[in-house]
Amino acid sequence: MNSNTKNVFKGIYALLLGLLIGILTVMGQKYLPDSLNSLANSGAIWLIPAFFMASTAEKRLPAMILCAETLIVCVISYYWVESIFNQHAFAFGGFYFYLWLICAVIAGIIFGFGANLYRQKSTHYHWGASLLPAVFLAEGLSELIHLSEYMHMIPAVIGRILLGLALYFIIYKKALYQRKSLISLCSYTVLGVAAYELLFKLTT
Repeated sequence: MNSNTKNVFKGIYALLLGLLIGILTVMGQKYLPDSLNSLANSGAIWLIPAFFMASTAEKRLPAMILCAETLIVCVISYYWVESIFNQHAFAFGGFYFYLWLICAVIAGIIFGFGANLYRQKSTHYHWGASLLPAVFLAEGLSELIHLSEYMHMIPAVIGRILLGLALYFIIYKKALYQRKSLISLCSYTVLGVAAYELLFKLTT
């Protein structure tokens, strides 16, 4: 099987993965108890499968395309399935729809690039490996900044932070105290909090 055929199949897998995530998100919001349903709608949660989908690509550009494709399909399938569950018409459009599509493209490029660094295990490996832990820490910390808005879902807020730390420990294992690992995690977390603050302003 040549590389072009492999890329086509990976594109199909990314589409199916995005569709599945969109469906599971709507079901999670509908059926998970209390604050746990907010975890189902977490953008950081979506980034885990998208990141590892991208890590299957050998080259950087296909990795970014796979990651962006997965996230774009997540957004579209979420709104489509949500319209079915809540029995209203599905239509492309609206501020939030386009906002999350833009976020999907930007996050797809960033996390696809990082997934490729993670796959290559090069000297810049840590700049890819720290992305997922940092995004969960950033999301949780951003919610702590606006705690009055999230008092109803404190377990989910704490859960995001704990998940970020757990991912850091799992990914780095014995290397978790190395300077490069800590610098990349802290740098990404600060940038992530800034990004979440911008989203907070745009969505409230």
